[in-house]
Amino acid sequence: MDLYLESFDIPSLIREVVSTIAPLVSRNGNVLIVECDQQLGSMCADLTKTRQNLYNLLSNACKFTAQGTIRLTVSRQGQNLPPGLKSEDAPQSSKKAQSLIIFRVSDTGIGMTAEQINRVFQAFTQADASTTRKYGGTGLGLAIAQRFCLMMGGMITVESEFGQGSTFTMSIPANVEAIKKSSIALTLEKIRSLY
Repeated sequence: MDLYLESFDIPSLIREVVSTIAPLVSRNGNVLIVECDQQLGSMCADLTKTRQNLYNLLSNACKFTAQGTIRLTVSRQGQNLPPGLKSEDAPQSSKKAQSLIIFRVSDTGIGMTAEQINRVFQAFTQADASTTRKYGGTGLGLAIAQRFCLMMGGMITVESEFGQGSTFTMSIPANVEAIKKSSIALTLEKIRSLY
């Protein structure tokens, strides 16, 4: 699968995702809190894969939380390039310190044990048989989301406490296009080795 890189406005993406996910939030009586700085600006990445990953993380939070709170926090970490300056025109020091866009989805749902956390990004794996029976799914969503992130030079991490909820953090470079092709090729080799 290839990347289709384009520039897009981050707050617009968040508004679209929140609007689409709203019925799932209310289905289990949950409340969604969104913390997104309207000054986040844009990023250059694969819009479709970024959007799909956000849907996946938020829909999982909705599925595994009842009468609770789901929080989406979006921030930029690292050095921002001045407006109008393209990454390839930036000084070498700026390229090395390129910013990351951090999407954090937390919930007050069922949470996971340490053993479940260790398996959460494996394809066709769910917490346990009772989870599959109760909540459904194939165990592919997080595995695919993680691979999409790796393709863009990013990563998804998870923190969770059983019975207390989970927090998934997706980090994607603000300018995927500026990542060296060799480093993306190495990442794709890592992905292939997982199979």
